[in-house]
Amino acid sequence: FSFAGQFRYVQSNRWRWQLSPGFTWSAYKTATPLPMTDLNFPDDRSKDRTITLLVPITAQLQFVTRRGQWLYHAGAGPGLYRVWVENQRKVLRDPESLKLHRGLYPGAAFELGAERFLKSITTTSIELSWVNHLAFVQRDEQFVSGFNSNLMAMEWRVGVNYYFDPLRQKTAGIEIPEAK
Repeated sequence: FSFAGQFRYVQSNRWRWQLSPGFTWSAYKTATPLPMTDLNFPDDRSKDRTITLLVPITAQLQFVTRRGQWLYHAGAGPGLYRVWVENQRKVLRDPESLKLHRGLYPGAAFELGAERFLKSITTTSIELSWVNHLAFVQRDEQFVSGFNSNLMAMEWRVGVNYYFDPLRQKTAGIEIPEAK
Protein backbone atom coordinates (compact mmCIF):
# COMPACT_ATOMS: atom_id res chain seq x y z
CA PHE A 1 0.00 0.00 0.00
CA SER A 2 0.93 3.62 -0.37
CA PHE A 3 -0.74 6.76 0.84
CA ALA A 4 -0.56 10.19 -0.77
CA GLY A 5 -2.20 13.58 -0.65
CA GLN A 6 -2.44 15.96 -3.57
CA PHE A 7 -2.61 19.72 -3.30
CA ARG A 8 -3.20 21.28 -6.71
CA TYR A 9 -3.26 24.77 -8.10
CA VAL A 10 -4.99 25.07 -11.47
CA GLN A 11 -3.10 27.73 -13.41
CA SER A 12 -5.04 27.50 -16.70
CA ASN A 13 -7.11 25.04 -18.75
CA ARG A 14 -3.89 23.26 -19.76
CA TRP A 15 -1.50 23.63 -16.80
CA ARG A 16 -1.58 22.99 -13.07
CA TRP A 17 0.87 22.58 -10.21
CA GLN A 18 0.79 19.72 -7.71
CA LEU A 19 2.45 19.22 -4.33
CA SER A 20 2.17 15.64 -3.14
CA PRO A 21 3.38 14.21 0.19
CA GLY A 22 3.09 10.46 0.75
CA PHE A 23 4.23 7.30 2.50
CA THR A 24 4.96 3.79 1.25
CA TRP A 25 7.06 0.77 2.18
CA SER A 26 8.45 -2.35 0.57
CA ALA A 27 9.21 -5.75 2.02
CA TYR A 28 11.41 -8.37 0.36
CA LYS A 29 10.81 -11.85 -1.01
CA THR A 30 11.17 -14.58 1.62
CA ALA A 31 14.65 -16.13 1.87
CA THR A 32 16.33 -13.29 -0.08
CA PRO A 33 19.90 -13.11 1.28
CA LEU A 34 20.82 -10.07 3.37
CA PRO A 35 23.77 -8.38 1.58
CA MET A 36 25.60 -7.64 4.84
CA THR A 37 25.72 -8.59 8.50
CA ASP A 38 23.20 -6.66 10.57
CA LEU A 39 25.04 -5.35 13.64
CA ASN A 40 21.82 -5.43 15.70
CA PHE A 41 20.88 -8.98 14.65
CA PRO A 42 24.07 -10.77 13.47
CA ASP A 43 22.29 -14.14 13.14
CA ASP A 44 19.89 -12.85 10.47
CA ARG A 45 20.94 -14.08 7.02
CA SER A 46 17.83 -13.16 5.00
CA LYS A 47 15.64 -10.11 4.38
CA ASP A 48 12.58 -11.84 5.86
CA ARG A 49 12.13 -9.11 8.51
CA THR A 50 13.64 -6.24 6.51
CA ILE A 51 11.59 -3.35 5.16
CA THR A 52 12.42 -0.19 3.20
CA LEU A 53 10.30 2.86 4.05
CA LEU A 54 9.85 5.86 1.76
CA VAL A 55 8.32 9.29 2.41
CA PRO A 56 8.18 11.25 -0.87
CA ILE A 57 7.36 14.94 -1.12
CA THR A 58 7.12 15.88 -4.79
CA ALA A 59 6.30 19.01 -6.77
CA GLN A 60 5.04 18.64 -10.32
CA LEU A 61 4.00 20.72 -13.25
CA GLN A 62 1.17 18.87 -15.00
CA PHE A 63 -0.18 19.21 -18.52
CA VAL A 64 -3.95 18.68 -18.63
CA THR A 65 -6.30 17.90 -21.50
CA ARG A 66 -10.05 17.22 -21.54
CA ARG A 67 -11.74 14.55 -23.67
CA GLY A 68 -15.48 14.44 -23.04
CA GLN A 69 -16.09 13.99 -19.33
CA TRP A 70 -12.53 12.79 -18.71
CA LEU A 71 -9.61 14.99 -17.70
CA TYR A 72 -6.18 13.48 -18.51
CA HIS A 73 -2.87 14.67 -17.08
CA ALA A 74 0.86 14.04 -17.39
CA GLY A 75 3.28 15.60 -14.95
CA ALA A 76 6.88 15.55 -13.80
CA GLY A 77 8.99 17.32 -11.25
CA PRO A 78 11.55 17.16 -8.45
CA GLY A 79 11.10 15.42 -5.15
CA LEU A 80 12.60 15.15 -1.71
CA TYR A 81 12.67 11.59 -0.32
CA ARG A 82 13.11 10.36 3.24
CA VAL A 83 14.36 6.77 2.95
CA TRP A 84 15.34 4.28 5.62
CA VAL A 85 15.90 0.53 5.83
CA GLU A 86 14.89 -1.43 8.94
CA ASN A 87 15.43 -4.98 10.11
CA GLN A 88 13.16 -6.07 12.95
CA ARG A 89 12.10 -2.41 13.42
CA LYS A 90 15.67 -1.15 13.93
CA VAL A 91 17.43 0.98 11.32
CA LEU A 92 20.25 -0.96 9.65
CA ARG A 93 23.80 0.24 10.24
CA ASP A 94 26.47 -0.41 7.63
CA PRO A 95 29.08 -2.70 9.27
CA GLU A 96 32.03 -0.92 7.57
CA SER A 97 31.11 2.76 7.65
CA LEU A 98 28.93 2.39 10.80
CA LYS A 99 26.44 4.83 9.21
CA LEU A 100 22.70 4.29 9.51
CA HIS A 101 20.75 3.38 6.37
CA ARG A 102 18.51 6.45 6.44
CA GLY A 103 18.55 9.95 5.06
CA LEU A 104 16.95 12.69 3.02
CA TYR A 105 17.68 12.45 -0.70
CA PRO A 106 16.80 14.28 -3.93
CA GLY A 107 14.79 12.60 -6.65
CA ALA A 108 12.13 13.02 -9.30
CA ALA A 109 8.57 11.88 -9.98
CA PHE A 110 6.54 11.25 -13.12
CA GLU A 111 2.75 10.85 -13.17
CA LEU A 112 0.05 9.90 -15.69
CA GLY A 113 -3.61 9.98 -14.77
CA ALA A 114 -7.24 10.41 -15.68
CA GLU A 115 -10.13 11.75 -13.67
CA ARG A 116 -13.85 11.96 -14.22
CA PHE A 117 -16.04 14.53 -12.52
CA LEU A 118 -19.26 13.42 -10.86
CA LYS A 119 -22.47 14.63 -12.50
CA SER A 120 -24.20 15.32 -9.20
CA ILE A 121 -21.24 17.04 -7.49
CA THR A 122 -19.38 18.95 -10.20
CA THR A 123 -16.48 19.97 -7.93
CA THR A 124 -15.58 16.34 -7.13
CA SER A 125 -13.80 13.77 -9.30
CA ILE A 126 -12.65 10.16 -9.15
CA GLU A 127 -9.04 9.73 -10.28
CA LEU A 128 -6.87 6.85 -11.44
CA SER A 129 -3.15 7.54 -11.78
CA TRP A 130 0.24 5.90 -12.17
CA VAL A 131 3.20 7.49 -10.39
CA ASN A 132 6.87 6.58 -10.67
CA HIS A 133 9.43 7.86 -8.15
CA LEU A 134 13.20 7.79 -8.54
CA ALA A 135 15.19 8.65 -5.40
CA PHE A 136 18.94 9.16 -5.76
CA VAL A 137 20.03 7.32 -2.61
CA GLN A 138 23.27 5.71 -3.82
CA ARG A 139 26.10 6.70 -1.43
CA ASP A 140 29.25 4.61 -1.94
CA GLU A 141 31.06 6.11 1.05
CA GLN A 142 28.06 5.82 3.38
CA PHE A 143 26.66 2.40 2.42
CA VAL A 144 29.75 0.35 1.69
CA SER A 145 28.37 -3.14 2.44
CA GLY A 146 24.90 -3.19 0.92
CA PHE A 147 21.56 -1.52 0.18
CA ASN A 148 23.48 0.94 -1.97
CA SER A 149 21.55 1.74 -5.12
CA ASN A 150 19.09 4.32 -6.33
CA LEU A 151 15.51 3.56 -5.40
CA MET A 152 12.57 3.35 -7.79
CA ALA A 153 9.02 3.06 -6.49
CA MET A 154 5.92 2.74 -8.65
CA GLU A 155 2.37 3.36 -7.44
CA TRP A 156 -1.11 2.86 -8.84
CA ARG A 157 -3.47 5.33 -7.18
CA VAL A 158 -7.24 5.52 -6.92
CA GLY A 159 -8.64 8.56 -5.19
CA VAL A 160 -11.18 11.32 -4.88
CA ASN A 161 -10.43 14.98 -5.59
CA TYR A 162 -12.35 18.02 -4.42
CA TYR A 163 -11.78 21.32 -6.22
CA PHE A 164 -12.57 24.71 -4.73
CA ASP A 165 -11.81 28.37 -5.37
CA PRO A 166 -10.16 29.89 -2.28
CA LEU A 167 -10.97 33.44 -3.43
CA ARG A 168 -14.68 32.91 -4.03
CA GLN A 169 -17.01 34.28 -1.35
CA LYS A 170 -19.57 31.94 0.16
CA THR A 171 -23.17 33.08 -0.10
CA ALA A 172 -25.39 32.13 2.80
CA GLY A 173 -28.70 32.85 1.07
CA ILE A 174 -29.90 34.86 4.07
CA GLU A 175 -30.35 38.57 3.68
CA ILE A 176 -29.23 40.74 6.57
CA PRO A 177 -31.39 43.86 6.95
CA GLU A 178 -29.60 47.19 7.02
CA ALA A 179 -29.46 49.03 10.33
CA LYS A 180 -31.46 52.32 10.41
